[in-house]
Amino acid sequence: MTFLRVKKINNNYYYYLVKSVRVKGKIRQKVVKYIGKSKNLVSMLENAEQK
Repeated sequence: MTFLRVKKINNNYYYYLVKSVRVKGKIRQKVVKYIGKSKNLVSMLENAEQK
């Protein structure tokens, strides 16, 4: 399963595309792609709509 993860660091929000993977019988999150701050997320979504 792939989903969007948000981390708040020093009042800034950072976005990551992560997926769930099983490691030694436990579920872990693996970062697929670092997206960045919210303005980067908006531009990525706009570009995806155009394609």
